[in-house]
Amino acid sequence: MTPDIELLDLVFSYNWNNKLDCKAFTTIRLYNPAKHQIGVRVNIKLKSENRGIGTVTGVKIFMLHQLNEFIARIDTGYSKAECEKIILKMYPQIDFSKKQLVLLLIAKDDQKSSGIGSG
Repeated sequence: MTPDIELLDLVFSYNWNNKLDCKAFTTIRLYNPAKHQIGVRVNIKLKSENRGIGTVTGVKIFMLHQLNEFIARIDTGYSKAECEKIILKMYPQIDFSKKQLVLLLIAKDDQKSSGIGSG
């Protein structure tokens, strides 16, 4: 029997672009090098509701001014301008000329083996 691996809680306040219903999705976060690494296992939550287990399979570090239409639309479903407004509203105390963001690519575990969506 293998020991339990501690999962990083990846909590969402909103299911932007219905991404949490997909097998893989992205999320934009404030960059934390200790947490945001390929291979990190995550417990995906919408508020307090468990939405599955996944793994960080990609990490792209960027500055807010480098956000582009492609990333904004895929991640949130909104334009680059609207996505920037959302980020600034979520983090009003952050100086984005100095603070890095990260785009994480999350791959959900196979739903059949995790028991999610079976039935």
